[in-house]
Amino acid sequence: MNGIAGKRVLITGPTSGIGRQIAIELGQLGAHLVLACRDEARGRDVARAIAADPNAGDVDVLQVDVSSRQSVQAFVAAYVARHPPIDVLVNNAGTVQGERRESVDGIELTFATNVLGYHRVTSGLLDRFNTTGAPRIVVVASAFAGDLDLADLEFRKRPYDGLLAYRQSKACDRLWSWAMARRLQPRGITVNAMTPGWVPDTELSRNLLPEVRQARLRPGRTVAQGADTAVWLAAAPDVAGVTARFYADRREAQCEFRDHDTEERLWRICEDFVSRTPR
Repeated sequence: MNGIAGKRVLITGPTSGIGRQIAIELGQLGAHLVLACRDEARGRDVARAIAADPNAGDVDVLQVDVSSRQSVQAFVAAYVARHPPIDVLVNNAGTVQGERRESVDGIELTFATNVLGYHRVTSGLLDRFNTTGAPRIVVVASAFAGDLDLADLEFRKRPYDGLLAYRQSKACDRLWSWAMARRLQPRGITVNAMTPGWVPDTELSRNLLPEVRQARLRPGRTVAQGADTAVWLAAAPDVAGVTARFYADRREAQCEFRDHDTEERLWRICEDFVSRTPR
């Protein structure tokens, strides 16, 4: 599977759970890693764990709050100043909230993190992709997706429900992936999304509502099992050139969130949010 040794990989949200596992496994395969972390101290702990492996490439830590426009802008500038072009971007940073909260920019926090975070980071770094090396974008999405209301993405009209906000954000992640894939295909950059499945032993899963934590509709998966498909999409030579696909357990899965008009509507919404002046 090792097509990643010596390549530059940027991972958002790598300090715990699936993101941490992705970073560790790609480090073991010899990738040069940039860990984009909200908590820089925790990021350095992960970096030390990765660097202890003799096969690991170099590891750097950059601080970013992907829900914040200003923070992402500073992060992009820091990346450009310190690192060569990106070969693989893994969009993984995510949150779930039990009550409605807003980002520093005044945007509902789950949408600001799980959707606009992917949009901001990717868009900000597009000129830093290594377009001579068939770069890849891997989107950590979810099979737990739905409840989409593009007219009320921030729950300003509906009563807030943290579970529905999370499900909606994961539906948006897939729609966004297909819209981004269309735009990047002429540049040779692939975009694929995946689901880790239900992984109970992660910080995000533990923060889900009690009824979700207690549900056992299917057996829980280990963190390594949840990360496996993302690592494969980042590293495997057999998916080179493949784009706009949704995967589960290294196999293409049917995606119910495919509609050109809806994808483009969400894209315009993301662009509008990004261009707004923070309040």
